[in-house]
Amino acid sequence: MQRYDTYQIEATKTDEGFIIDRPIIGRVGLLRYLNADGSERIEYRPPEEAFNADSLKSIRGKPITLGHKAMVNSKNADKLPIVGTVLSEGVQDGENIRADVSIYSLPTAARELSCGYSLDLDETPGTTPDGKRYDAVQRNIRYNHLAIVPKGRAGNARLNMDGDQIIESEAKKHMAKVRLDNGLEYEAAEEVRLELEKLRANKAKDKANFDALQGKYDALDAKAKKLEKDLADEKNNKTANFDSAVKERVEMLNIAKQHNLDKADTMSNKDIKMAVIKKVNGDGFNLDGKSDEYINGVFDICKEQSKNFNKNAGKVRQDINDGKSGSVGTQKQNEDEWDYVALAEKMKQEEAKAYLGGMK
Repeated sequence: MQRYDTYQIEATKTDEGFIIDRPIIGRVGLLRYLNADGSERIEYRPPEEAFNADSLKSIRGKPITLGHKAMVNSKNADKLPIVGTVLSEGVQDGENIRADVSIYSLPTAARELSCGYSLDLDETPGTTPDGKRYDAVQRNIRYNHLAIVPKGRAGNARLNMDGDQIIESEAKKHMAKVRLDNGLEYEAAEEVRLELEKLRANKAKDKANFDALQGKYDALDAKAKKLEKDLADEKNNKTANFDSAVKERVEMLNIAKQHNLDKADTMSNKDIKMAVIKKVNGDGFNLDGKSDEYINGVFDICKEQSKNFNKNAGKVRQDINDGKSGSVGTQKQNEDEWDYVALAEKMKQEEAKAYLGGMK
């Protein structure tokens, strides 16, 4: 994170017209900043951070610029208005930091100093030893440049210059502090601050509109995916139902053929079931008003009895072909096992009992 703090210059002039001074460039305590949303942020710079040896060393040899244009480096130095140099390391002076500076020229009415530096911001709120509240703590401060600005954040000295060194014709404007989204803070004219706030408001409005459109898109996309899934499921269900219906129809036609039903291909599955039941149990078996579940239950038993009948009949035929006559008792038992009429009558009685039992 980067910061710019400001103090005034107290200076003298050399024979060449250079300005030499040992001004305050920083201090301990609370510093106030303006957040991007316009709210105020109070940051605390404790003595152990302000007077840290590595931090104080970092200001030596750094350029002095007119205003804060950017963080200075070798690639942009020739494009920035550099008007001097910091000659020494920073030194503690009570609660302040001073350094020796040399200013080559001062083509501005501005007379205060502002440090540009990077830091680590510890966003842990707390209170100072004297009980003042802060939002964050500045740590690992490293200086990049020293800028001359119209108005400092907390300047505590004023430049003592001869009248001919002050440019009286330069209009003094009210400068506002603005902080960019990347944390850099600049001084700018009030109209610039207002325009920046307008742009940020428009940006927030555009984002809200975008979020609303994104929400509608996501809802429509989810709806389209659900419809696609529903169509796929319906197609699969239709395929499965069709296959099942075909299988059932083939089975019904085979059963109808086994019972010598005429014109079974023109009959519905239910009609075939009822015809098979009457074939097995006789035309007197009453199915009037019976539910589909009842008809399906009787039909399933008829199918099972038909299987047993065919199985026993085949066994008897095989025994006859093999010359196995057996005893009279054995023949009677075999006849009972595949006696179709007896089986049908037994089934009819059991079904009647079951039906009457379910009616209770």
